[in-house]
Amino acid sequence: MKMRLITISKRILAISDIHGCLDEFKELLTLVNYDSAKDDLILLGDYMDRGRYSKDVIYFVKELVERQKAIALKGNHDQLFYDWLKDPIGKQHTYFRSGGLETIISFLGKINIDNPVDSTYEKWAKEILESNEEIVNFIEDLPYYFETEEFIFVHAGINPEYEDWKTTSEYDLVWIREPFLTVNHKFDKTIIHGHTPAIYLHEKADIYYGNKKIGIDGACVYGHQLNCLEINGGEFNQFFVVKEKHDRGEWVYQNDLNGEY
Repeated sequence: MKMRLITISKRILAISDIHGCLDEFKELLTLVNYDSAKDDLILLGDYMDRGRYSKDVIYFVKELVERQKAIALKGNHDQLFYDWLKDPIGKQHTYFRSGGLETIISFLGKINIDNPVDSTYEKWAKEILESNEEIVNFIEDLPYYFETEEFIFVHAGINPEYEDWKTTSEYDLVWIREPFLTVNHKFDKTIIHGHTPAIYLHEKADIYYGNKKIGIDGACVYGHQLNCLEINGGEFNQFFVVKEKHDRGEWVYQNDLNGEY
């Protein structure tokens, strides 16, 4: 699912890679004085995995979309969760190495993870599917990008080697790093993305401003910060909430950054 071109006159607030950090997400919305009557809230995906409140985050996102007309895009972790639900055995290794167990626990509560077998994964997926059908359908239907007259909002990026960026595959829209991160694209619009933590782009968690690219992932779940990019009257501003240090250490971030996921 993709979205049509939209003209926006309100203040834009863009947030990405919440990863189960519910308290920080709500605190950030309070910090920016979010008002759906005056603001367009655009969420760039990765609502779940790694953080402990993934279920609560995705349900809150659904509520924001349905009641306050927020725009929620799909991230690679949202797709990973959906894919695992449909194939809990075949996708188990990929999903669990990407922080999926935390999401499963957030949906099912206390579970026995000692020596699980194939039937265990099938049981977990079945329980989640049967009791959360609406949220599973919501995730499946999330669009891959949102476009305005000046900006392209997307989780990971676009393929700059194509003549038309809209021919970028759905996989790349939620997964791409190279060549998007290092190639100056030829398109007129500025691309606002998450997926790759800003600390990897300029060695700090603050929003990264590149050449017609803005990276807003503050790596909150890894102990850094949850960023919000404000676009108001042609000006860019940053708001952020620092992650409480009790969940995951920075070493996990470094490990993930050097790997595929």
